[in-house]
Amino acid sequence: MIEFDRGLTPSKNVGEPKAIPRPQSDVAGGPPRMAHQVQQAIAEFEDPAVNVLLKHTGVLMQAREYRLAVNLLRNVLMRSADHPEALLRMGLCFREESRYDEALKCFRALVKTTRSLESQILVAETLYMGERDQMALGAYREVLKNVVESQSQLFEIYKNVGNIHVRAGDYESAEEFYNKAYCINPASDVLMINYGTLEIQRENLGEAVERFRKAVEINPENDKAWVGLAIVHRQMGDAELARANAERALDINGTNRTAIRLAVEWGVQDGAFSMSILRLQDYLAVECEDAEMSFMLAKILTQVGRLSEARLELERVLALDPAIEGAENLTRALDKELANR
Repeated sequence: MIEFDRGLTPSKNVGEPKAIPRPQSDVAGGPPRMAHQVQQAIAEFEDPAVNVLLKHTGVLMQAREYRLAVNLLRNVLMRSADHPEALLRMGLCFREESRYDEALKCFRALVKTTRSLESQILVAETLYMGERDQMALGAYREVLKNVVESQSQLFEIYKNVGNIHVRAGDYESAEEFYNKAYCINPASDVLMINYGTLEIQRENLGEAVERFRKAVEINPENDKAWVGLAIVHRQMGDAELARANAERALDINGTNRTAIRLAVEWGVQDGAFSMSILRLQDYLAVECEDAEMSFMLAKILTQVGRLSEARLELERVLALDPAIEGAENLTRALDKELANR
């Protein structure tokens, strides 16, 4: 199946506790300053150190240095455990690294602190991204009990709920929520891909083609839409067009994992081993820690008799994932074969 596509105001941090002076009359002899005014003034004082740390985390997040940003955000939260902006940013950093459980802790703490609808949406989105579908569905239902004023947020909610129903095999409910999203934004190429995926699941290949074609009409650079067309055309028996669609996807995004897998598998089936090897080598030059694709390359190299290269590739496979099924057996077989040469 095609992979689905997914501001709070910083709090005023008081820093170290400061002594509250007794209310005194002002110089003009007016009434004493009220105690709550003094409290408010202190609450609105911004700790310069916290502001500097938050500024640096913003720079690090823009540079995708999420782990470094998290280190600074921990420093902020040590001073103020419920600092809304720090909780928000830390949750977003964890989510970018697919550390969904840790992101959820941050966003749930943010819900308790802010009681905002935006923080509830973040919780639901994170559950969805982590494929905790039933919990995500429940969280989205709670969100939809409120008035979601942002049309873009509402579009994402409907789209994601539709995707959850597709994964559960409830295609009628999926279409219902996709239609709600379509009413908000009928020109979404992402939504067209989701519609296309739904039609593949229903085995309505003609309708799926139309949806994916619409997606590439809206956005010709959407590599996932081209992958969708490749899958459908292959199922319809048009291998040449399917291969061309997969190549188009890779021209747009050379690291599209689904497109690489399809192109390689179809290349092997068609006897195009050299092209499959080159595709995998190009992919692994960028995504060098993908043990599964590295193992695929090792197996193809073995199949064409390039045993020394295959054995070297297996070193990477086992370094990345020693438990990957079949890698040790192939390593032993290659060692035996190479020793007999």
